[in-house]
Amino acid sequence: MRASKLKHLRSENSEDVVTWNAFRSLRHIHPSAWLPPLWQRAFPDLPVPDDQDAVIHLWPEVDPPWALLQDGDEGASEIDVLIEAPTWVWFIEVKFRSDISTGTTTRPERDQVLRNIDVGSYLSGTRRFVFSLLIASRERSKLGVAKVEEYRDLPRVRELLAGHRPDGLTNLEAVGLLNWTDVAAVLVELADSAPREDERPFARRAAEWLEGKGLV
Repeated sequence: MRASKLKHLRSENSEDVVTWNAFRSLRHIHPSAWLPPLWQRAFPDLPVPDDQDAVIHLWPEVDPPWALLQDGDEGASEIDVLIEAPTWVWFIEVKFRSDISTGTTTRPERDQVLRNIDVGSYLSGTRRFVFSLLIASRERSKLGVAKVEEYRDLPRVRELLAGHRPDGLTNLEAVGLLNWTDVAAVLVELADSAPREDERPFARRAAEWLEGKGLV
């Protein structure tokens, strides 16, 4: 883990430490317990995948599509939460006390949500891909919420990325919004209902920590 990331994890109010406490705890619980309720909150109109052999990665770096590099350099994107299974991939961009970035140095119009969707779909290959923005409140992430609402229209996403994505992002299935209260609610449920007794303390500690942040 990079030194800058470790520094952020020392701050009680950083997005990184909230992400770490919640999703590291979910790693200790079988996905069949947390995936369905979390998925249903993010994508209420999309069936929960049958393939629930999922793994959570925190802050992996993902390269952009190669075709994009022909028009100017773009570095790898750091993905807050990457959840993947053999047949699908889910990117979650996390916000706590901030909004999304509006563009990159070389592409001012390429906002953070669109960039995540692009690199996530490209990484997924033949697997299904979904994206969600995780926020604390609509007030703190107004631009992010607006972009999620815009990009729920999948043809709009495909139109914006058509210049370097001749595949048409056919694997993109949904763009959704999650609130930290959704994650907290899932952890509260798991504190009592996780399949194994030794899994429940992880959920309980994370839920209590989020409660201390006013997110329950």
